[in-house]
Amino acid sequence: MTQWPIDPRNPAEVFACAGLAHLAWRADPTAQTGFVKGADGRLRFVAPDDALPSEDPALEPLAGRPHERLRFAGVELDWWCPWGLNPNLRNWAGQQSAWTVHRSLHSAAAGSNPAEWLTYAAPATGRLYVDPAGTWNALSLGWSVNAHPELRMGCRPWVELLASIGLQALPVPGHRARGGFHYCLWRPAPLPSAIAAFGGPWSQACALQRYHVSTRKARTITMLRQAAPATIGGSPAEPD
Repeated sequence: MTQWPIDPRNPAEVFACAGLAHLAWRADPTAQTGFVKGADGRLRFVAPDDALPSEDPALEPLAGRPHERLRFAGVELDWWCPWGLNPNLRNWAGQQSAWTVHRSLHSAAAGSNPAEWLTYAAPATGRLYVDPAGTWNALSLGWSVNAHPELRMGCRPWVELLASIGLQALPVPGHRARGGFHYCLWRPAPLPSAIAAFGGPWSQACALQRYHVSTRKARTITMLRQAAPATIGGSPAEPD
């Protein structure tokens, strides 16, 4: 088993862990993945050693309009569509489509190793906008980034690509425009149990902690904020 230290307040890292859980399940339906707290108090995600995709996982559009469905690392993705699992997390806007966003992230990840998914960063012209790390609002700088086409926003492409796989598997409860949404960090379990713990009622038996995520707007783009521990049963949540 491999362990990765993750920031439980970063929704993209949690969604990426869901992506690893999905890939592990595809390889072995009995595979267990989940979160554990180490002796140092840090949370880590554990998954089988072969959960990560290959060094160069393929990305391709599928039949029909390319913004509707595509395939990445062998997984068919359409979670952003009206019929998909998580249409409320379609954060990109304007001329971008799911295909152009994923293609940009895939290009940004080229030449890197998926094993560096938590740390590798590169500029990209399109993003899912689920990773608060590296996200910034040009409006707060007092000038428009559109006047500087040579600038590109940095991101962690593997985090967002794995998060896209995770969003194909785990339904996110709540709505980004109506109070945000929440998630629970599931204890090691097969994927069906992880899905139930991730968005279901709080249960200490199957989850470590519950978090709440809100959003913010930058013109037409919606971005996720860092999550905060959610209160449970009227009591303050246990700090990490």
